[in-house]
Amino acid sequence: MRDAISKLRAFAADVALGCHGRLRWGSQNQAPKGSADPPFRSNQPVTSSTMGHRELDVASFRAWLARARDEIARSRQRLNDENLYPVADADTGSNMEATIRAAADAVERESSEELGVVADAAAEGALHGAQGNSGVLLSQILRGFADGLRENLPKAFSLAHERALKAVADPKEGTILSVARAAKDAVSNVATWGSEIKRDGEVALAAWKAARASTLDSAENPPSEASRGTIDAGAHGIELIYRSLVAVLDEGSQSLTDLPERKRAGTRSQVAQKSDGAYEVMYDIANIPSEQIEILRSNLALIGESLLVVGDSTFWKVHVHTDHVEQSVAYAKEIGNPENIRITALEVTGCKSERKLITVANGPGFEELMRESGVSVISAFDSRRVSPDEWVQAAAASDEVILIPHDFHGYESALVSARGLESKGVRVAVIRSHSPLQALAAISTHSDSAQSELADEVEAMGAASERTLSITIAKAPREMRSGELLIAAGSVIALRDRVVIASGANEVDVAMDGISQVVNESSELITLVSGVQASEDLVTRLTSRINEEFPSIEVTTYLGGQAWYPLLIGIE
Repeated sequence: MRDAISKLRAFAADVALGCHGRLRWGSQNQAPKGSADPPFRSNQPVTSSTMGHRELDVASFRAWLARARDEIARSRQRLNDENLYPVADADTGSNMEATIRAAADAVERESSEELGVVADAAAEGALHGAQGNSGVLLSQILRGFADGLRENLPKAFSLAHERALKAVADPKEGTILSVARAAKDAVSNVATWGSEIKRDGEVALAAWKAARASTLDSAENPPSEASRGTIDAGAHGIELIYRSLVAVLDEGSQSLTDLPERKRAGTRSQVAQKSDGAYEVMYDIANIPSEQIEILRSNLALIGESLLVVGDSTFWKVHVHTDHVEQSVAYAKEIGNPENIRITALEVTGCKSERKLITVANGPGFEELMRESGVSVISAFDSRRVSPDEWVQAAAASDEVILIPHDFHGYESALVSARGLESKGVRVAVIRSHSPLQALAAISTHSDSAQSELADEVEAMGAASERTLSITIAKAPREMRSGELLIAAGSVIALRDRVVIASGANEVDVAMDGISQVVNESSELITLVSGVQASEDLVTRLTSRINEEFPSIEVTTYLGGQAWYPLLIGIE
């Protein structure tokens, strides 16, 4: 597992990527626990007429971020399909979802009941989690909201536009900036509206109506001729987020409906798109004064387009499209230590096939590790089961798919989805991986730059999964029997392939019993991955015991954040 994780995080000096291939390295902030809130179906009428116009307080702000997250997630594929500017790389929906999710998760972690503090948390979460051009601009809109809400909601809409505009060197009409400006203009004279305008819900409604009109107009007045006839994806994403605010503050006002489809005829491959750089490069850099950042900005402007550098002296997010990947990172190294470096190939011509790898993460730590490899991740926190439809949805329009399950149920649902995908002509394979550690081992064999045959990659992944022996430490949910042994409810158990191999009252003793049954003369490494239910010293105590009883075996530890299972153990 050490090799698996190190491969995911290895620095690549020479960048050679396939179609939409991605490399990541460096440190990342751990994603928090996902929300179980049901998605908001905005094409359904808002029927409550009792709430009226509400003020934006801490509770409604939290509700807004959660609703916006769910709206963007629901609309992700449509936004991806609408993504034609600045590069038709079909990821605006995914990038905006990752960014708003980071903001919503940061709000969930913030316990303060002060609106300014919670809004700051959202802005900082979005900045740290921002992905892509649209994600960075969304983070600046939330930054503007956080700053403006210290005065009032109209000021928040005004600063949202101001912060986003400041981040863009070459603003275009028909984009996120146009929608933010339209919303700002609609509420800029709120003081002159008269005595009837009293509540934030009415302000939000006016802003959203203007944002909606601007979003529809983006199809007729696009940022580029290549995108004429199609609603701009980034603009649409902001419309959804502002609409979510209306749904929270003005619940009884009207039916909130999805925008009508406005998409140009022809396929994505027929869109004449002039690339402004073969690669999208993003990274974070911390504790750098503004003067040095301006030097970095100037240097990057010489070698790239779509340049965004946002943040403050404690943390900066950098985004650029360029043909000069190594130089864009080298400029950052001249002034500091760039982290969370993410490189995405933007060129879409000449790609005859897109092979997509999909896996499942049952904890934020696992999600972080898996996403670093560029693999698509289905988040299944709280040990929820993944349905066949989720695999199919994640596959999108790919014509080659490798499904990498994380448990037995996930394996079974992947098999069901594979049959459905095959019926549509998709080449699909399912890796026989039954634990998150086996899934990580399989993922570690993948390389975006490798031009391998599907069968060869599947064979390599399967072999890596099988080589990783996995033990799960849990608590018996009920009284159960293992052979002749009766196990009391609440007892600590060690499972291998769903079979209890050890049980007892002490987690360390049970874990050591299980490890002793699995290790052999060739074992070199034991990986301990702690979950949310693990005690603070569990890993420390177990590591000490392993070092005493198996001094020749190396021990490495990670925070997986999985629910229900305090500890997952991998043995190689």
